[in-house]
Amino acid sequence: MTRRIIVIGSGGAGLVAAIAARKPGTEVVVLSKTPLGTGSCTAYAAGIFTLGCGHVPPEMHASKTMEIGCYVNDLKLVQAFSENALKSMEELQSWGVTLSLMDSGHASTKASAPNPFMAGYGMVEELYRIAGGLGIRFVENTVATELRLEDGKISGVECVNWQTGKVCGFGASAVILATGGAGQIYERTDNPSRITGDGYSLALRAGASLRDMEFVQFYPLGWDEPGFTNWLVDLALIDRVPLVDEKNREFLLEAIQSWGLKDGMEANYYARDKGSIFLARHLKRGGKALLHLEQIPEKDWESEPLVEMLTFYPKDRKPWEYGPVGVSPIEHYMTGGVQIDTSCFTGIEGLYACGEVTGGIDGASRIGGNALTNIVTFGLIAGKSASEWVTERAVDFEPIQSREMVTNWTRGSESPLMIRKNIKRTVQEGLGPVRTAASIERSIANLQELDNVYLTLKVTDHLELLSALEIRGLLDSAMSIAKAAFVREESRGVHFREDYPTQRDEWKKNVSVYIKDGEIWTE
Repeated sequence: MTRRIIVIGSGGAGLVAAIAARKPGTEVVVLSKTPLGTGSCTAYAAGIFTLGCGHVPPEMHASKTMEIGCYVNDLKLVQAFSENALKSMEELQSWGVTLSLMDSGHASTKASAPNPFMAGYGMVEELYRIAGGLGIRFVENTVATELRLEDGKISGVECVNWQTGKVCGFGASAVILATGGAGQIYERTDNPSRITGDGYSLALRAGASLRDMEFVQFYPLGWDEPGFTNWLVDLALIDRVPLVDEKNREFLLEAIQSWGLKDGMEANYYARDKGSIFLARHLKRGGKALLHLEQIPEKDWESEPLVEMLTFYPKDRKPWEYGPVGVSPIEHYMTGGVQIDTSCFTGIEGLYACGEVTGGIDGASRIGGNALTNIVTFGLIAGKSASEWVTERAVDFEPIQSREMVTNWTRGSESPLMIRKNIKRTVQEGLGPVRTAASIERSIANLQELDNVYLTLKVTDHLELLSALEIRGLLDSAMSIAKAAFVREESRGVHFREDYPTQRDEWKKNVSVYIKDGEIWTE
């Protein structure tokens, strides 16, 4: 028996937390649902951090974070975020992570990136090497299915290896949730395929609460052409080529400038919410959004980042021949999540959380670049907090509930792939950038029906097992968003209700989500 900290999630937040948690006499185990490498959002991030550095003081960064979050952020978390960000970047540099600080209030990992579309992958690889050198243990292709508690304290994690079907019960002195968001509840998302809300479900079912789940950030521009991959299109491109409506007006750029912003590049940081809602409402009314990338000269497509965009086009069509491309908002980030304090403590002894799985930092909307700053700053805090708290010895155990669940799935009748498809369609239709009470209620009713067939899944191979293991996270995440969105009778940040189209002072507060008697509730 030894002291053991289990980190669930192997993206940037999980890796930073694992490294920070490692100390003599304490084993650190990272559970990764995928093979190590490209399964997390960190790997595909833009590689830019926004923080108080250079000419931007931490106080200004905090103030802007609160402003963009429409003042429903947790002020203490935001202050801790901004005050600790710079020294967190410097600590990563001291580990050997390639990271440059800029006077503009940003940092970048692009120097280690293999290409512009995986600008965070170099940092992930460097963190893996550092973790490996410290003796941190990685358990790959493994899904955490339940947090085990004894006397109100974390005592272990039940999990299943989806490739082999083996069920395990790892004893834990402490657990750090770093599972990312739940982008895969949407049909249109740029998140990797395994980002399915596992951490929200684990936390809820262990007795923790979530906050701000109604606030889902969409990126204004995503490819919306037949045969194109779901991926975002840099908003700064509208500064280079026209994005026009059905009347050939540069309608989005006009709107951005009417909001007091200079251009698409500035809107990328400070108006993703307004841009997405504006564009979604326009398209819902039957309008068009066409980006004239064919106007970029052929020779310019030979250099980055345009050369990487060629991969999105049909192989027999070149951008300068294709003509304008359709674009529409695409799900990008969850600004809400597990409730934590400034030590990343969740309220359950031994359970900590960091990164996108948490709520409170961003409030109703997120500044571009704050996500990477978040995973580093609070990844360090979570790892150090868990390491300081740990005293109990970890004891492995028999994972009875997970074993019964997997066994039951051999006798079921419902396809997990079909249920997943129905979840995504339900959420896309009812919980997109533009919502109404009716659309939300339809979503809740459909999700309840899908939840009723969860225990009747039929699993015949390892890929179906993986999909089945992810459905609980998808359902709990989608229901949390739907119920929080229904009770917030206003529009704020990324949450827009057509039946309540204005921001209301009485809703300058948070919606909490919790589970009682097996059902998701809000308050």
